[in-house]
Amino acid sequence: MDDLHADIKELQENIQMLLKEFADVKKQNEHLKQQVTQTKKELTEKDKSIELLQQKFVSNRISELYDTEDKKILKAKIDVYLKDIEKCLSLLNT
Repeated sequence: MDDLHADIKELQENIQMLLKEFADVKKQNEHLKQQVTQTKKELTEKDKSIELLQQKFVSNRISELYDTEDKKILKAKIDVYLKDIEKCLSLLNT
């Protein structure tokens, strides 16, 4: 009978230890999830920054490639394209 009580007590202690370990792992898991969320947020912000810098770089390269007269011609062509797009959109909306 004493062996049975000793076995039960040892089993209860093991269960308590496992429950404590489970709680610790669960807490650590939550902490890691928060870190993942934060890291994803930072990564998204850095991706946006990279995209913005790439756009600025392309813009600067275009500025370097064209002289003032070429820029005026390019701007005029873009304006024509934009007007055509606006016409198409207005036709689609009617």
